[in-house]
Amino acid sequence: MSSPPHDTTATSTSPPPAESRRSALWAKWNGGLNRTFWAVWAATLTNQLGAMVIPYLGYYMTEERHISLSTVGVILAVSGAGGVISQLCGGLLVDRIGYRITMTAGMVGTGVFLFLLGAADHLAWIAVCALLVGVTGDMHRPASATLVADLFPAAERPRAYGLLYWAVNLGYAFSMVFGGSLVRHGFTWLFWVNSATCAAAGLLVWRSTGAASTPSTSTTARSGSYRDVVKDRLLLAYLGAWLAYGIVFCQALTTLPLAMKQDGLSPSTFGYVMAVNAIVIVIVQPLTGPLLTRQDHSHVLIGGILVLGLGFGSTALVSTPLGYACTVALWTLGEIAVSSVNQAVIASIAPEPLRGRYYGLYGMAWSTAMLTAPLVGTQLLAWGPGQLWGTCAFLCLCAATGQWLLIPTIRARAGRLNPPLQPTAPAA
Repeated sequence: MSSPPHDTTATSTSPPPAESRRSALWAKWNGGLNRTFWAVWAATLTNQLGAMVIPYLGYYMTEERHISLSTVGVILAVSGAGGVISQLCGGLLVDRIGYRITMTAGMVGTGVFLFLLGAADHLAWIAVCALLVGVTGDMHRPASATLVADLFPAAERPRAYGLLYWAVNLGYAFSMVFGGSLVRHGFTWLFWVNSATCAAAGLLVWRSTGAASTPSTSTTARSGSYRDVVKDRLLLAYLGAWLAYGIVFCQALTTLPLAMKQDGLSPSTFGYVMAVNAIVIVIVQPLTGPLLTRQDHSHVLIGGILVLGLGFGSTALVSTPLGYACTVALWTLGEIAVSSVNQAVIASIAPEPLRGRYYGLYGMAWSTAMLTAPLVGTQLLAWGPGQLWGTCAFLCLCAATGQWLLIPTIRARAGRLNPPLQPTAPAA
């Protein structure tokens, strides 16, 4: 990747040698990604290092609070409903008030409500706090995605998105292993640690992104509304396939721990098995990411969705920790392929004035999947593991078919909104 162009308007005064060396080392290390991006990357990692509550929330409510399985599904769905609001609000706010306030408010607010959720001892308060965690928990995601789309040209976006995704999973690998050990000392510790890391991440964003707190396009230029976004049939069709994929993927954090519990496996075992997901990503994604992003994005999406469906479908055949770990490793390969290009596809089809709202609606589809996944998944699991995991494989097949049908339209839209840079004519 080429380094940023030199500022031709600069004066002839050269910086001190030490400053020049520091600048050269920084440019070599960051590969052209600026300090604002790395501050958001560090905040994303910090936020994820303590992300322990949601994966264990089903265990917590059934074992610590003695809530029935059907009620647990409803509360998880309530939290997912909050996530729908969260993504829409985040997309609107980043277009109106910028990245800094949106990300800080979302992360710090999540920390506060996680703490209250851990302290709640009545069913109604647990449901309310779960809703508020959902409302704030994903607010930062449209902001960070829009920041990347605004800061970098189309060719560099997949790398930046890949690094953010890698940070999420690096933190997740730690949080699942540490959370699996910490839960042995009581669920309260999970809430305290998760709350503290969310607040720390929000403060890091606030202190480090002041100079780039608003989108590159002025606030007044971010015109339009969600009404304009929902008129985009291409986006809606893309999000339909994304929703089907998301319903399958979200089973990993909703019904997978419950299925493992039915097989007599402990919460700590679930933590170790899910750590395989993050470990595979941390190791494999940096190696395969550059290769995948150079391929046709739609083809990468289709292949990834099919591999993920195969992995979840294979879960019906296992019942031991090793078996579950193998299926997790398999569908993680599909996840890596999808996540390497999916946000770049949104950036390529979104008009610049509406990027935040496009990512808000994209995030809303994911939150809708989180809302739907526990309701559908727990019912299917009650009928039998085969019904649950077979349905997951079928949904992935449908999602892959939808992506294949959209290939011509995505290419046409991306070519129109992101024309290739024309080479500069040589001087006469």
